[in-house]
This record gives sequence, structure tokens and C-alpha cells, in this order.
Amino acid sequence: MTPDPACAAGAEHESGRLAIGHRADFTVFAENPLATPATDLAGLPVVLTVADGRTTHRDAGL
Repeated sequence: MTPDPACAAGAEHESGRLAIGHRADFTVFAENPLATPATDLAGLPVVLTVADGRTTHRDAGL
């Protein structure tokens, strides 16, 4: 969650930015999505997912 949605949800004290004590939700892709053609984005493998500060998916290769 980015800062504005966190504030709108009343959760700015625990989310909305990456910081100690804040929940972390993020996904790590095998390739840089900013350097990947739009037509290939849906096929990018996910290597790590963290939701609510806990790892929910970790690729066996990590």
C-alpha cells in the first residue's frame, strides 16, 4: 500500500511505506518489470511475495 491509500484506510501508522515497524507487502519478480516489454509482463516469474510483513511465497531457487 502506498502512502495515500494507507492514509485513506486509516492505516498510515502501520503501512504505506517501507520502514521498521510497518507492514510490508511486496512482490519480487525474476526480471525487472520496468525493463520488460508490456507484452511479456504477465509471464514474469514471481520469486518472492511478502504480505503483511510475512513471506507467503519463496521460489525454491532462493
